[in-house]
Amino acid sequence: MTTTLYSATTRYIGRMRPLNVLRDLPAVADLIELCFSSTLDPEGRSYIDQMRRNGSDSSFLNWAPRVIETVSLPLSGFVWENRGRVVGNVSMIPFSRHGKKIFLIANVATHPDFRRQGIARQLTAAAMNRAREKHAQSIWLHVRDDNPGAIRLYNELGFVERTRRTTWQLSSGALQQQDLPPLNIQIMSRLARDWPIQREWLARDYPPELDWYHTQSWNVLKPGLVNVLYRLMTDINTLQWSAYQNGELQGVLGCQRSNGHADQLWVALPDQPAAEVVTSLFLHGRRALSQSHSLVFEYPTGPMDDAIRAAGLVSQRTLAWMEAPGAATF
Repeated sequence: MTTTLYSATTRYIGRMRPLNVLRDLPAVADLIELCFSSTLDPEGRSYIDQMRRNGSDSSFLNWAPRVIETVSLPLSGFVWENRGRVVGNVSMIPFSRHGKKIFLIANVATHPDFRRQGIARQLTAAAMNRAREKHAQSIWLHVRDDNPGAIRLYNELGFVERTRRTTWQLSSGALQQQDLPPLNIQIMSRLARDWPIQREWLARDYPPELDWYHTQSWNVLKPGLVNVLYRLMTDINTLQWSAYQNGELQGVLGCQRSNGHADQLWVALPDQPAAEVVTSLFLHGRRALSQSHSLVFEYPTGPMDDAIRAAGLVSQRTLAWMEAPGAATF
């Protein structure tokens, strides 16, 4: 079964066709930059620059068509053309985890001059149909929480929101003397005995239904000689701190450092963490990592936002993660 091209006669004449990775990447990069310029972070700009480089790299263009189905890159999808000009796009990124085939729909973009004509809806629907034809068990996308129109569109197409997650970055402001933790909170280097509880909390806050995307190995944070050797061989350095209050473990903050990447923070918290513990953990981490040029942290959006913000982290974006049924359940 194949997805047919769609021609439409509206205010503008256009047609949808499959993405041609050999010639469409520069035009798609230009479209994504135009549509999302106000919200692009450094990672997003790097992504667009890489797309443009790939579009003119003969080695990449020879390799890409052979691995479209096997690598998690935006090498397939659909574009909407108007008189030979790409004015709409949707990318399809395949993932495989625990024997389950998943497609992430990304880069849904329509040129401002061509919006409100149903182009984004048709592109997304075509990507969903193609994913089901390829026997995907699940179809995902993520969208900024400040884009209610897009969220409504995806709801209408059958997507259901599963979680919201906020990406935080370190603010440029200096720490103030009054930012000291309360005296009844003790923060120390993470103890090996804290690991089982830390691992349990991490599994809840970074849920298995999204591990196909994050693919984080918690062994990076696990104590023990084998994992120490693994970190040495992979050039990864970790720093971790536990917070105790009244003799009870109340949270663990870990930092994963590797060359060429921002320092990644991971926090493990109980079901109902105390706000002052969360703030104190991050303040301690900020001081210990004061020479870091870039700190990045992702966590479920919710009641801890104010406590994280109080430690001097700023919200970069909040994404709603949405799922639609794949071929097995559709």
